[in-house]
Amino acid sequence: MFSRMLAYVVVFSGTWLFTSSSMADNLAKDTWYEIDSANFHIVTNGEPGSVRRLAEDLERYRSVALSLLGANDDGAKLTIYAAADRESYAGLVGEDLSELTNGLFDTTAEGSYALVNLDGRTGERQLEAREFLFHEYTHFLSYNGTTTHYPYWYSEGFAEFMSTMTFGPGNTYEIGAIPGERAMTLLYTSPVPLQELLRATVYNTPDEEKGRIYASGWMLAHWIIMESGKTEEFKKFVKDYNNGADPVKALTKNLGMSLRQIEKAYNDQFQSGRFDLARGKVPASFKSVRPKLKVMSGQETVVELARFLVKSGYNAEGLEQMVEHAERENIYSAELTAVRADAATRAGDFDSAAHLLAQVAPSDRNQFWYQKAQAWLWLNREIGTLGGDRNKVALKKARDQFVQLVNNQAGEAMNWYGLAITMEMLGYPKKQYVDMLEQAYLRAPREVHIAQWMAKELYERKDASYFAQVAQPLMLELTSEVEYNEMKNMLAELKPEASGQAIESVKSQSRALVKDSAQSKKSATGGNSAKASP
Repeated sequence: MFSRMLAYVVVFSGTWLFTSSSMADNLAKDTWYEIDSANFHIVTNGEPGSVRRLAEDLERYRSVALSLLGANDDGAKLTIYAAADRESYAGLVGEDLSELTNGLFDTTAEGSYALVNLDGRTGERQLEAREFLFHEYTHFLSYNGTTTHYPYWYSEGFAEFMSTMTFGPGNTYEIGAIPGERAMTLLYTSPVPLQELLRATVYNTPDEEKGRIYASGWMLAHWIIMESGKTEEFKKFVKDYNNGADPVKALTKNLGMSLRQIEKAYNDQFQSGRFDLARGKVPASFKSVRPKLKVMSGQETVVELARFLVKSGYNAEGLEQMVEHAERENIYSAELTAVRADAATRAGDFDSAAHLLAQVAPSDRNQFWYQKAQAWLWLNREIGTLGGDRNKVALKKARDQFVQLVNNQAGEAMNWYGLAITMEMLGYPKKQYVDMLEQAYLRAPREVHIAQWMAKELYERKDASYFAQVAQPLMLELTSEVEYNEMKNMLAELKPEASGQAIESVKSQSRALVKDSAQSKKSATGGNSAKASP
């Protein structure tokens, strides 16, 4: 059985890439802006007027995309970090990752965010910033509040397909154009052989080959959407894929075509170089509202960027450069101290975290940023301690902090997750802490360690149908062969009759609860299901 103790700690870890440069320090010296629209919060050091117009385009794109995808509008607001150039981008993600990517998207238990390089990776083939943003936001729409998975080629290929949307007079839009960089990739290399493409994953594809997957995935996605006439059949393929079917066999079965026939259509597109466009009108319900623009103070900038570095883990070394800059410019704040404490807790340096939080004035300790850092410190200090030796006083304090957090920030899964762990460690009845865990799962169904714990609890109570809803999509996330086989054996043992309907069921549950969480933010004392009061 997998270790839940590992799950407690791992959820904080990231891919810690280090850079010895002073890029993060240079970031803090720039002027940064916050641009707020109805559905986007953009933090940028780019030219504010241009980024503001991009925000307007994003709102228009969102309206069209929701209509085309038939997706529910759950009101979730996406934070986008829009770096002005490659140097700024490298300051946020580290030098190595900045050489490989122009944008990133991450959905976590602390919320989703996108990151884009507005100026392209090189000076040779600069791309439209709008394409980056549309691409990353497509991922958000595809993955937010759902456990449905798409093959790597389609996830990236469809995002590329959507990224080329442009707007014309009379509130019209056009979609289906050839993405410039992907066209260059196909011309200078060649399409990935179909069987290899269908079996590609983000893990088995070398970094230098990922561009070919994006380009080839776009070409196959374009054919499926625009020319195949088999979009309904493709939906059945996605369902089979999520239920663990072999991607090659599932695609040929559902499309009713041999692999050779699909490959011929795929290659014929490349040989002809002709790709149809589709046109339509922006939904009449869309109303354009000018986004709000605010210049961030130096103090706000440092805290915002430092928090991103800690949360993402991409360029952890940059935090100390931020701190040095804040001290040098006399803009150091108590909130930055809490960010540093959070980083120390994630690194397992609990003494340093405690020392930092002790420096926060009592008058600031009712702030959520302090409560969150303190609660996770109290909790993580006790996780590695045997049950009888745990500090119950500290755990009760952590519990009370998490209750305060979930009743004021109900949409954040990490608050519910922390509360569930604390209640279990304090010896609460299983049903009570699993109820809190379920709230975390329904807000972040793609967070592996939350889903693993949820699956274990459902397995132990022999809830076959619900277990399948959690376990089947989870298996597509697991990179450990041992954990994968363990989950597969558990699923086979329970033999749930409802396993075939599992994916769609949990998708609708997750979307419904995201809506509930947004409502409970407004009425945390109203006694609804998103209220925590253990």
